[in-house]
Amino acid sequence: MSRIRIILLILVLTTLSLNACAPTAAPTEAPVTTKAPEPTKVSEPIKELEPTKEIVEPTEIPIVAKDTLIIAQSVDPHWLNPYDPTAPYLTIMTQICEPLIFWSMDADGNAYIKKHLATDYRWLDETTIQFDLREGIFFSNGEPLNSEAAKVSIELLFSSLNYSQWLEGLLDHVQIVDDNTITIFLTKPSAIVESVLAWGSQMIAPKDYAERGYDEMVLSPVGTGPYIFKEHVADDHVTLVVNPTYWGGTPRFKEVIIRTIPDETARVAALEAGEIDIATFIPLSAVSRIEGNPDLEVRSVPGTRQFATHFATYNPKGEPLKDVRVRLALNYAVDRAGMCEQIFEGRCTPMAGQYLVNTQFGYNPNLEMYPYDPEKAKELLAEAGYSNGFEVDHTYTVGRYPLDKQAGEAISSYLRAVGLTVNEMAVDYPEWARQFEATQSTALYTVGFNFGQEGLLCLNSYLPGVRFRTSEVPSAFDVAVTDAGKTLDQAERIKLMQDAMIAINEEPIAIYLYSLDDLYGVQKWVEGFKPRPDQSIRLYEWAID
Repeated sequence: MSRIRIILLILVLTTLSLNACAPTAAPTEAPVTTKAPEPTKVSEPIKELEPTKEIVEPTEIPIVAKDTLIIAQSVDPHWLNPYDPTAPYLTIMTQICEPLIFWSMDADGNAYIKKHLATDYRWLDETTIQFDLREGIFFSNGEPLNSEAAKVSIELLFSSLNYSQWLEGLLDHVQIVDDNTITIFLTKPSAIVESVLAWGSQMIAPKDYAERGYDEMVLSPVGTGPYIFKEHVADDHVTLVVNPTYWGGTPRFKEVIIRTIPDETARVAALEAGEIDIATFIPLSAVSRIEGNPDLEVRSVPGTRQFATHFATYNPKGEPLKDVRVRLALNYAVDRAGMCEQIFEGRCTPMAGQYLVNTQFGYNPNLEMYPYDPEKAKELLAEAGYSNGFEVDHTYTVGRYPLDKQAGEAISSYLRAVGLTVNEMAVDYPEWARQFEATQSTALYTVGFNFGQEGLLCLNSYLPGVRFRTSEVPSAFDVAVTDAGKTLDQAERIKLMQDAMIAINEEPIAIYLYSLDDLYGVQKWVEGFKPRPDQSIRLYEWAID
């Protein structure tokens, strides 16, 4: 170790020793509108690290936890809207605003709904669900978590554009039963509501919301979570600081920084340099290098993000796609299993002739993957009157996930091989989203959607009049999914969803591709972190002592 580095380390250790006796102060940056009553449970202040008694070489220093956790992801949030279900936003926002209930996993990796700010909930009948709230909890600005806060939050969820494909027109009203009990009355039976609440039932401070308004609230929300918003530097980072009166225990980190590093190579380099502690979506090319680093490891989970090449039959060049034989032909034209092996090195699961993946409720295990059969694809195209193919535009997103450009190029090549003239366009996700919302999608567009573990959230997004329905869809699918959304009997609901999968196997609504394993590069000292299949990181699951 150099003389300069030894001197610097001595200075740091001396500073730690001097500061160890200082009380932990509440962050001055946290918005405060009222004085907090004394909570029923106050977390112990995080203890400072004791200085080592002697200086040793870095290879001999044991791995210890740090006060700051730095996570790097590819997307910078343009807001911190508690009711935006996009995974990179959830990773930031759920540290601040906690949900009533949320999707979790058991030791075997099976998804289940876990209670959090709600101590219990129950269906009173097929249109009425009631929640009991934890008592004695306060928002970081001092407001109590009570039925009024839950009512305001639930009403915002049901009116959110981001959840409109599932919840629009479903809320009749929210009734306050007492200070810690609310009842949600629906306009009609909907089994999907429970699943949506497990995605988006984040609680916000109602007085803060009333004073600042929606536009300000989504930039710096106030919640009950283990962390408080400090700052957001666009396209660079978001900083969160510990909530000193967090109800759920002692947060392990005093500060959490979520950095935006769009380039996957740069994320890995930052991880290797020790600049970040968790790197999301690491490229396959870096796996062996990370695994060979004694300070790092790769942690992975089969993802629920469903990649597909969707059909937009409203586009003039999508006219041929209205013929089911053409849609079947394109599914036979693409070697999804080959893509998984050759592009993604086997860390990928081909879709089995359906749009759900095998980790989602409603997946049909009796269906099989369309075989790669370009000759059959050509025959079907000829039967449909396109023996010489047709011209089509294909847009695919790049920059969100490793190798998405290579995948998009491969799909275009497969389609050209069966006679299509393909004009391919690679765009970043925001540009694709702009095109989609403006109803300007090209006839083919490849993108990955993540609807979480509940398959009904996915399927409901393709019902008539819902925003993701851009293809011809068989009526049997509509009937099965609609009926599945009405029943609270889980076995019956799964059977109906599996029937829906049979319908869109026979009459596909997209080229069903694959789901990818989500790969994270992690500093070994970060204990307890296990990737979630919905790609969000929630510290209250593993970083609270």
